[in-house]
Amino acid sequence: MPTLTIDKRTVTVPDGTKVIAAAEQAGIMIPRFCYHPALGAVGACRVCAVGFTEGPVKGVEMSCMVDAQEGMVVATDDPQAVDFRRHIIELLMLHHPHDCPVCDEGGHCLLQEMTVSGGHGRRRYEGLKRTHRDQHLGPLVQHEMNRCIQCYRCVRYYQEYTGYRDLGVTGIGSRVYFGRSQAGTLDSPFAGNLTDICPTGVFTDKPSRFYGRRWDYERAPSICLHCSLGCNLTVSARYRKVVRHEARTNPQVNGHFICDRGRYGYAYAGLTERPRQALSG
Repeated sequence: MPTLTIDKRTVTVPDGTKVIAAAEQAGIMIPRFCYHPALGAVGACRVCAVGFTEGPVKGVEMSCMVDAQEGMVVATDDPQAVDFRRHIIELLMLHHPHDCPVCDEGGHCLLQEMTVSGGHGRRRYEGLKRTHRDQHLGPLVQHEMNRCIQCYRCVRYYQEYTGYRDLGVTGIGSRVYFGRSQAGTLDSPFAGNLTDICPTGVFTDKPSRFYGRRWDYERAPSICLHCSLGCNLTVSARYRKVVRHEARTNPQVNGHFICDRGRYGYAYAGLTERPRQALSG
């Protein structure tokens, strides 16, 4: 089990642990878009760059792609790494529509948080922005492709984790597109997790669309009751009405994800014909 130092904090982790995960165990959150604990590393977004100052690795490297090794000394605030991340953020925002006021992801968006923390506040590129056409993906998931930063989380989750192939990546270069070969309802019964795993607002929850911001909701931990598994949920309500279910991480039960029945099967809670008191025998 290697022991390494990250921002002057010493941490010992199992063999094969990536530096980005080791930092999290030490209470240090390194910026990330493409990395997700359930999907592993792919090195697509490049915002997890850190400085390796001592040990077997030297220089600026992506923390999600480097295994923790004995004697490593890592600095997340290394000047070169910070400058690298700042430029990556600016490049990612080059074609973004800047539609946070109407985006349902606004307020809990990783891209929004990283843009602010990276100090990016002015678009220097004066050319036209790249635009895409959105697709209809059914009644549960809203598609807004212009917000995409090509992190590949959605495709990796949908194809590698759930095993479905009707959602994929097409195009090349600046025309990379994440969607279906033709518009239509997503086949996977776990498709709703796209709204949780996407770090921007490309895939958002359609039934709760425009109901409110995250801070407008009353949120509480709960358990799904649609089967005996007992998946962990976070329930959001507004004006005494349940408007959204999200997956709550529990490694022993449901991991990071839930099925669409558990995510969207809450309508019964607000039915006017629902019994409000016990029926007499």
